[in-house]
Amino acid sequence: MKPIDFSKPVSFSIIEAILKDKHFTQLQLSREKNVSLGQVNKIVKGLLEKGLIEKEQNGYAITNPLGIIELIAKYRDMNSLLLGKVRTLLSKDDAYELLKGKGIFCLDSALEAYEDVKTHRVCLYANKGMPCEELFKELETMKGNKTLICMYSLDLPTEPVEFNGRLITNKLRTAIDLVCDNSAFAANRLFEELWGQKIL
Repeated sequence: MKPIDFSKPVSFSIIEAILKDKHFTQLQLSREKNVSLGQVNKIVKGLLEKGLIEKEQNGYAITNPLGIIELIAKYRDMNSLLLGKVRTLLSKDDAYELLKGKGIFCLDSALEAYEDVKTHRVCLYANKGMPCEELFKELETMKGNKTLICMYSLDLPTEPVEFNGRLITNKLRTAIDLVCDNSAFAANRLFEELWGQKIL
């Protein structure tokens, strides 16, 4: 059987629903995501073969959420979505203010909303059509050694949530993005909260 690219929009939406629901049926996924039962079956069969989900009496259950997300990360690397980065003199609060309304904050910037962690990086999925080149030119005039601003292209749809007047990726998408950024360890608490499992 040909390997499934779980970073493609339809496959990703099914995987995202599986991760969100934790317990599911194929029919439920097919209806919820408005995709054919055949597409769902192919993904479920692949996850079963890898031991990442298990059959239950009335459907299926996740056994290894990290393994499932690693299947996405096999085809999706945050570095390939990076539009650019600039280290600036701005404080993080000033960077957030400057970028507010220009996209969805992700990775470290979303994680900080959910946990008591601090980094020197502000990460943003840029709004489609946003003139990034102009913004990078503006940021170049503020070069320094305080806050690193990283902007990414939004490759897959996400359902953001609001935090302190700005949009951030939800917990599930934040966990997925961190694994795709080779930072699974940073998502440990999110994994405990979402699936009751620790990343070892």
